[in-house]
Amino acid sequence: MKVVFCIDDNPRYLLMLRVAVRSLRLLHPDITCVCVYAGDDTGVMDAVREEGVLLARYRPVLDATTIPAAFHRCIGCFLKLELALVPELAAESHVLYCDSDVLFRRPLDDLLALRPPYMGMAREDTAPFFHDHAELDYMWRGRRYVVPLPFPIWTYSSGVVLFNLERLRRHDHVHNFLAFCAGNVQRIGNLDQSLLNYFFGKRITKLDPRWNCPPYRQAALAEGHILHFHGPKPWDTGQALWRDLRINHYGVLREEWLDWLTSEERSRVRVWEASTHEA
Repeated sequence: MKVVFCIDDNPRYLLMLRVAVRSLRLLHPDITCVCVYAGDDTGVMDAVREEGVLLARYRPVLDATTIPAAFHRCIGCFLKLELALVPELAAESHVLYCDSDVLFRRPLDDLLALRPPYMGMAREDTAPFFHDHAELDYMWRGRRYVVPLPFPIWTYSSGVVLFNLERLRRHDHVHNFLAFCAGNVQRIGNLDQSLLNYFFGKRITKLDPRWNCPPYRQAALAEGHILHFHGPKPWDTGQALWRDLRINHYGVLREEWLDWLTSEERSRVRVWEASTHEA
């Protein structure tokens, strides 16, 4: 099974991709990593290839013309919603998608052996999400569809998703889903994660927490197989915004993440870290 990442032109996420791939390759040397990229920066593309990652250049359905300007700063996160349409993944029945801000700490064999009917995700470590709508509607091929929403929603985290691409391609289901996304992106609460949760709901297979483990979780150090820097990134040591999440094993796991960097990369991160203390 291929492991897929998606990035935009943000240099910080490119560096996190490098660390993710390096830590994964230590555990699974022969695994194929794919990076889906919708930009045109040759520097980004060269950097992806330098890590031995298959670059999949893709022109998404959900792009700057269909996604409101308020979301353009994080537009890369919507790419994961379209993996069933990426030509380089056309032969894959299932893929493991991971955000670039992950660190692989233990083997993935048990996870890669799973075959969820739609997708598998771990629960988000937050309170239930309350929203303003009892239902969301959208148009597809001339018909109006309605998606009822439970209240409240215990959301699944889209930082790690085991996708059944074959099922999403069946009967053009992925385009049905993307029509829902385009019609409701301004009515959601949490970007791509809310779109997946609202549309697929009970069809999501619950994954064990070890496959998407934030460093602030008490069990992260002992049990986390895929560490996810959800919230504060490894350089976010000064922002008051993340103070409540820089707890438990954040400091230890941040140092573990830094150990994967070259000296030049460490220098870059020190600059980013200093800026969080000046803010």
